[in-house]
Amino acid sequence: EVIFTVYGLVYLGGMANLMTPFHEQVFYTYGDVMLKVVQASMLVVVRNWEDLAILQQAMKRMVATGKQDMSRIFARSKAPIFSISREGFVLAWNEHLVDMSEISEEDAVGKSILELIAPESKDGLKCAIQSCWTSSSSGAVEVTLKKQRENQQPVQVLLTLILQHGTGPEGLILAIGQDLTELAAMKVTQERKA
Repeated sequence: EVIFTVYGLVYLGGMANLMTPFHEQVFYTYGDVMLKVVQASMLVVVRNWEDLAILQQAMKRMVATGKQDMSRIFARSKAPIFSISREGFVLAWNEHLVDMSEISEEDAVGKSILELIAPESKDGLKCAIQSCWTSSSSGAVEVTLKKQRENQQPVQVLLTLILQHGTGPEGLILAIGQDLTELAAMKVTQERKA
């Protein structure tokens, strides 16, 4: 409406000899060009919003796929892996740890990690966790998991603790381990022979 009103006023101004035909044509020319530029700019903005929406959807799909892949890797890894909160509660416990420790994921998640390890490992793990939180660096600690049965061989694991930022307001610690149980058993056997 505004554009038609302006064009109408210019036309009437030309008819009333308030402007020369040359100035009237210059106005129409520049007016048409400006109108096309504005329309093109609006189309570009709309197209950019559409492109951004498409990119946002693609990024969401990639993030979801990445999370699913990491969850599968975490769950099925042949290395013992778990994560703990700032308060020391287990957030995740992978299948390999279930096999090694005979502690189910349901039993582990939500418990303090200190409830799941042998008393002789608690001080070392507490110190390593505290160091990880305060220095934001990874650290390693050897722990023995608590026996679930009296005749169960002690499960020893060398853990690397890694602080993960961006996983909530406080982050979490990811613990990736290496099973030392067989190595420890061989060491005990060799000590008995000596």
